[in-house]
Amino acid sequence: MYKIGVDIVKISRIEKITENKSFLNKVFTEKEIEHCRTAQSFAGIYAAKEAYFKALGTGLRLPLCNVEILHDNKGKPFIASLDKCDVSISHDGEYAVAAVILWE
Repeated sequence: MYKIGVDIVKISRIEKITENKSFLNKVFTEKEIEHCRTAQSFAGIYAAKEAYFKALGTGLRLPLCNVEILHDNKGKPFIASLDKCDVSISHDGEYAVAAVILWE
């Protein structure tokens, strides 16, 4: 069985809230923060986290930093500690979008 989740985020919204260090630490892991150089990157990872929970069908679960989105040596995103999963993140203009596919 396959499950899919998709989310879209306005980058400017994430840019404003990432200025708050407390928010950053509640939502992103240390490795994610190290990876992100721009609001666009933070927005993509945020969208991937929300897409993951949509694929699970559980609704948003806090804290979001319990889900870690990492990137392999070619830049492809993946969810840490999860094998049966695929993640795609894209950015265009003011938006970042992510899709997550889970399978059993």
